[in-house]
Amino acid sequence: MEAAEAIAKVDEWLREGADGDEPTVGVDRDNVHRIPEGWSVPYNTLKYLETGEFTASLFPMPYVLVREPQGDLRHANPQPGGISIPIQWRSREYWGEFVDPEFRDAGIGDIGVPERAVAGYYRVVPGQGRTGEERANPGYLPGPVRRGMPRPISEVEWLLACRLNGWIDHETMVVGVSARRVFVPLLEDGSLDLSHVRDRDGVRELDVYTSSERLRAGTRHWRHVDVRKLLEDEPATTFYVYGCPPYLQKITAAELTGVLERFPYTAPIVDEVAAAPEVSDGLTRLAAEAAERLGVDEPVGKPIGPAEKARQRGFTLTERECQLTVLGWTWERLHKRAGGVRWPDNLAANGLMPWYDDDGKVVPVTDRFGKYFFYGYPGFRYGWQRVAGAYAGFALGEALGSTVDGLTRAEIEQRFGAQGLTELVPEPDQPARLGPLTQRLLFLTEGVIRSPHRENPEAHAQFAPAAARGLLRWLRTQGEPAPVEDDGWLIKVSGLHAKRDPDPAELDAIRRLAVEEPGTGTGPAALLAAMPGVLTAGGPDTALPGGVTAATRTLAGLTHQQGFDLDAAGYLALVFEKAFTKDPVASPLWACGREAVAGAGEELTALVDETLPALNRPGLRELRDPESLGAGRDTRTVLGQVIAAVAGFENYPEDALLRAVNHSGRSALTGALAGALIGAYHGIPGLPQHWLSKLELRYLVQNLATDAFWHFERTSPVFDRPEWARRYPRR
Repeated sequence: MEAAEAIAKVDEWLREGADGDEPTVGVDRDNVHRIPEGWSVPYNTLKYLETGEFTASLFPMPYVLVREPQGDLRHANPQPGGISIPIQWRSREYWGEFVDPEFRDAGIGDIGVPERAVAGYYRVVPGQGRTGEERANPGYLPGPVRRGMPRPISEVEWLLACRLNGWIDHETMVVGVSARRVFVPLLEDGSLDLSHVRDRDGVRELDVYTSSERLRAGTRHWRHVDVRKLLEDEPATTFYVYGCPPYLQKITAAELTGVLERFPYTAPIVDEVAAAPEVSDGLTRLAAEAAERLGVDEPVGKPIGPAEKARQRGFTLTERECQLTVLGWTWERLHKRAGGVRWPDNLAANGLMPWYDDDGKVVPVTDRFGKYFFYGYPGFRYGWQRVAGAYAGFALGEALGSTVDGLTRAEIEQRFGAQGLTELVPEPDQPARLGPLTQRLLFLTEGVIRSPHRENPEAHAQFAPAAARGLLRWLRTQGEPAPVEDDGWLIKVSGLHAKRDPDPAELDAIRRLAVEEPGTGTGPAALLAAMPGVLTAGGPDTALPGGVTAATRTLAGLTHQQGFDLDAAGYLALVFEKAFTKDPVASPLWACGREAVAGAGEELTALVDETLPALNRPGLRELRDPESLGAGRDTRTVLGQVIAAVAGFENYPEDALLRAVNHSGRSALTGALAGALIGAYHGIPGLPQHWLSKLELRYLVQNLATDAFWHFERTSPVFDRPEWARRYPRR
């Protein structure tokens, strides 16, 4: 299409708008130009176009987009990066678009609305407005965030995500990238970090990044620069644009040059140099001030090590977190050199968090913000952040669901309104209590840690008795007799002796362990065995015979009969085994949940097929409402409600948790398991922080999860830390 044809189309629309009168506006022919979406055709008042009188001008100057090659007209969005919409004719009906909100809000509308990002259309008739008639777009693909890919954090990363998602082609992605900025790693002296440069078959290759948060571990200085400026400095270069895995695209200099010739980008060039917050000179001053105020003779250093550990796990420390780390280190140094000094009343404000010693007493340590493991070892199979996130998410989900546990959906809506429960606790100042399911999970996990099979694989027969004693220690905390010692650190934490009204039938099943009766219980509490069962396979040669499925079935079998309960627990263990991966990105539930069911029984396979959406196929997909699966308290209903709540909502943690509890049934348990899946996917930083901050004993939960992860790692403290035997006695 040539410019004249585009102008003629817009002229036709403007004349129709005059409704038979002489038009008062016309096309500004001198400023018509081609843009990625087609032709940009501005229009203004005829008086302004003829005289140039500024007061007669429309402001801001409107313009119409004429798409290529379709030739349809669209209203341009006045906001940079906003999407265009189909134009409205006075005498013609048209079809409006339901654009996927991920694309709508991504800030990359300048590349045009891709057809595959349009979920459907609605009919508009002149004089009537929307008719109510709608039609779906069979070629629509759900957005990358809905499909569980990492949530993009910059416009460049959104472009990479749209390409990977199949919304746009490679050329369109290059067009979008050419008009934006990337991050280039530098050395401390400001020179290019050559570890990101290669020569491959005579072609220079350079790694660039979508955001400072995506830079490789070890990078503390960078250049934030317009792509067109970078192309001037690095001609004949192939650029590898890295976002969060799996966002990676290769773009050649020739591709960028060709795009910039077609669509010149004339905005002022940005070329800035910046450094990571952990190397800020302000931290040196803060450390000196803190040392002087607390009477420490030597200031602490910059938190470079913690920042590296966090980045290795996909997180970055913020400026405030770096400052708090310096404060926490200073307090720790004070106590190390002058024991007996009182800790500050407000631990969080001083960079500290409560941790628990071998006697179950709180000993503050520097806060890690849920972003890195204390000892920094990379996981052998699992990622620490995922294990800790799963346990924290379990506790949070149970606390959320306990408010409405056992209520019907109608009762929930009657009490909280049409949206149901929307807050963690009804009263703003009320803490969220640790529930009985979390208490039991902690003691079951402690029992697994205390099994001697970790250091002696021949002792795997002791696994079940050790786990059973863990549950009996929990029984002791509830004021009931049980034939176990009050040893180890966990049972000494007074907060765990609170009675939280556990399910009577489940409590009775644990009482039977005291007389060594086989499990006779039934119901969804068997699913609690999945996470501790999975952890047994965290390191080399740590798994029990039969792997995580056998370990989980053994744990569930302590209190439950054989049958679907144990099958479901084994299936959930396989899901968590995938969710706990040490890889930077975990598979979303809708994908790994289907993989884990391979070879399962007919009933379990049918449940998974019923509840998991196929988000990798074109067309609209139904996301099941957990309420539609029934109001039962059985394992099938609970597991189905958990799957339905989370699948497709992996990147919407708060929504997933609320979906998991706002239904008829066992909201505390479904909330807990959904929280565990979300926590495993995102880690502690990805859970709703405004809720997590209200959860009592949340650091105790994190402490126990950390111990469990470490115990089954290749560097387990059981081999070189004698005090571990006091913390987790082998009885």
